Amino acid sequence: MNGDAPRVGYVGLGQMGSAMAGRLLETGVQLIVFDLNPETMAEAVGLGAEPAGSTAEVAAFADVVSICVPDAHHVSSVLDGLGEGGVVGLPVLVHSTIHPDAVAACRMQAAIWGGVLHDVCVAGGAVAASAGELVLFVGGRADLPPAAATLLSYYSSHIVEAGPVGSGAAMKLAFNVLTYAQFAASAVAFEIAEGAEVDTDALVDAWRHVGQLGSLTEQFLPVLSIPAEHVVGDFRDSLRSTVDIARKDLRLAADLCVVGDLGGMVEALEKAMPEVFGVADEIREAP
Repeated sequence: MNGDAPRVGYVGLGQMGSAMAGRLLETGVQLIVFDLNPETMAEAVGLGAEPAGSTAEVAAFADVVSICVPDAHHVSSVLDGLGEGGVVGLPVLVHSTIHPDAVAACRMQAAIWGGVLHDVCVAGGAVAASAGELVLFVGGRADLPPAAATLLSYYSSHIVEAGPVGSGAAMKLAFNVLTYAQFAASAVAFEIAEGAEVDTDALVDAWRHVGQLGSLTEQFLPVLSIPAEHVVGDFRDSLRSTVDIARKDLRLAADLCVVGDLGGMVEALEKAMPEVFGVADEIREAP
């Protein structure tokens, strides 16, 4: 184990959080984890993480804390708990996709008890997270405390210095607009091709040949070929959760558009997400 490695706390063990935490354990980092889901906690502990009974315990143990929870109010709740640990100067990295204004509010909230918060938003998916090959969009990178700066290299193969604190969140939302737009365009293209009895595999090969397919879009394409009758149970629930996240992110992105027509385009994209992922018969309002 590297004696110079920081002790890390990780709060939020969803799909991305679990993958990032697993990556840390593979590098030999001392890791303490907290999540409200006992099953994900047990999985992380089985891989070698220390379990925490609260976020205050995480703060007391760690040299730096990563947070990967669904939304801004969840981040705020975690910060309340970390503050109970009373660790002045504790670096807190927020990986959640939230509004830049929320990042600013959370930074102020952490500062009340002495925490130092930065947005370190992530892209690339769980596979990249497990391999330590995420893209990181970092707000205020030059001001990161040493323990936090060290942690970035464990997570990422490409670090983007986005600008001041909050810029990482803005850049991640911009990144996601293109990602979801590509998903939506692919769904439309498949519908056209299938309606005309065109071979969709040949269409994909043509896209690939001219360089139109990124890795995230390529990972999404198999969803478009799954028969509706197979979109059931846990798989359907997973798709609905993805749709909820996509719609939340796109609403935040629309709020950042300064040109009205462009904001309307993003809003239309947001509304299309249930259809894109094949769960349009159970549209729910995104949180």
